[in-house]
Amino acid sequence: GCGVCGVELVVERSSLVVRHAEMRREPDALPDAETAPLLYQCTPTSYAQAGVSTHVTGEMASAGSSGAMARPARPPGGLNGLLPRNISATLLGEGEPDEPPILEELGINFQHIYDKTMSVLWPRRSKLDQAVINDSDFAGPMIFCVVLGILLLFNGKVQFGYIYGVFTTGLVSLWAIFNLMSSKGIDIYRTASVMGYCLLPIVILAALSIPLDLRGAAGVVLIPLAVLWCSNAAALFFVVVLEADDRRWLLAYPVMLFYTCFALITIF
Repeated sequence: GCGVCGVELVVERSSLVVRHAEMRREPDALPDAETAPLLYQCTPTSYAQAGVSTHVTGEMASAGSSGAMARPARPPGGLNGLLPRNISATLLGEGEPDEPPILEELGINFQHIYDKTMSVLWPRRSKLDQAVINDSDFAGPMIFCVVLGILLLFNGKVQFGYIYGVFTTGLVSLWAIFNLMSSKGIDIYRTASVMGYCLLPIVILAALSIPLDLRGAAGVVLIPLAVLWCSNAAALFFVVVLEADDRRWLLAYPVMLFYTCFALITIF
């Protein structure tokens, strides 16, 4: 045969062997469409004629007989051994070992929400947990305010603006009054949390206003009951926080005015 063709054959097959050696160092890399047929068609005889070692060629021949290159299995944990990312793993902190859940980073504690809600439904000082009292969670109040607005929509009342305005104005006023009445003081975040959670009886009143007419005899009984319920629960929280046992009813008076405004929004 032609000497030039023989040289080109040796160079071509030598480049294929180098390419295969690189693939052995990179297990995830697969041969492209032009290289794979040439690799699989190589035989020990042809390599021997080209003066190339047949050690790698034997492995390639056995791989070619199976019809595909064997790819090493990935670790079961996913990329780099980590758990696969999804919404539940992100929220619950199941992705990386040192990554806290998003809900924890946002300060949302469902156990505290439940405990604080139960404290409002059945206000007793002996059942108040100090961790719940010191919690400035605002997720529960936001839920109660949104639910209150939605319940009022069933009666044809769009009161979201009034709810926001009354709550903000009353919050700032009560926060200033409480800090003037007590030397210990209270921050505005904890004040907002207590006032929002104690809005729950008004939310129940708004739910009862759908089947019942609160402008009649039912309202005469249910409206004062809801306002007193809210005021008693909120005053109990503030008495514990401010350590003002001798001024409980003095604290309850401005709180009662605050929840009376929400009762009027519910009725009218």
